[in-house]
Amino acid sequence: MKFYNIIIICAIAMGAIAGSTLATIGYRNSHSPLPTADILPSPTPTTENPTPPTTVVSPSPSTPPTTEPNLPTTEPTVIKNNQPDKSTFFQFRLRLVDAVNRRDASFIRSLVTPETEWNYGGTLTLDSYNIDDKNSEFWAYMDKAVGLDCAIDNQAKVANKEPGSDVWICPDVKKALESIRPNKPNVGQLAILGQDVNVRSEPGAGGKIVGVVSHEFVAFDGNTFNSLPERRQKAIKEKVVDGWTPVKLQNGQQGWILNRYVYDQETDYRVSFVRTKGQWRLRYFLPGNGN
Repeated sequence: MKFYNIIIICAIAMGAIAGSTLATIGYRNSHSPLPTADILPSPTPTTENPTPPTTVVSPSPSTPPTTEPNLPTTEPTVIKNNQPDKSTFFQFRLRLVDAVNRRDASFIRSLVTPETEWNYGGTLTLDSYNIDDKNSEFWAYMDKAVGLDCAIDNQAKVANKEPGSDVWICPDVKKALESIRPNKPNVGQLAILGQDVNVRSEPGAGGKIVGVVSHEFVAFDGNTFNSLPERRQKAIKEKVVDGWTPVKLQNGQQGWILNRYVYDQETDYRVSFVRTKGQWRLRYFLPGNGN
């Protein structure tokens, strides 16, 4: 066999091997299994649990297991004299979330002062929530309020605030409010508190993803809600964190979003904390309308 014929045969064989390898890689890539935790890798995540932003003012600590995976804590621990600096709000918030998970009534009581506000009329107190009951609605509302991002309240005027410290408010709805623009009007009263939050075709993590929303407002789908059996309507109202809310997006798409990321400014609770006399204190724990 002539030398150039041998070269041609070798070239054909190498091409066949390379083509087979590329086809295998392409097949595997097109059949990669979806993560069971419903978190897709960056840069295009579509999750019930939003990816923490790179400029989070107070990142999300781990939360108790629900229908969705926990959010990672991304901010490094602040160290002073080889000890965690508990004066930072971040460190305080970690301890608060842990106390809420454990239903630690004593920890909550240690945050309350005579100045803590419970409603605008002054008719409610901490005792109104019966926090010794681990099933008290207080725990779910506090969990939802502090479970995602918090932000500095630059408008707050607190006389006894520790010099150099900030007043904090949870949750942070500022990003959702900033989404309202002339070309993107507010279509509803429900703020979505998260980046790349899944909208599903039915309640539950198994529902098909029909949309993704980030820090914006959506409308409550009253027609879908009214068509539900009474027990399911009750579950939507009572499962503050791990229930599902029917919504309608700006483009008309209908779907369901996990309640942890749906914030109704008219009914959901907001909380504020201030550092005074060397301790973080609960400034207020208020329902949306304050009553």
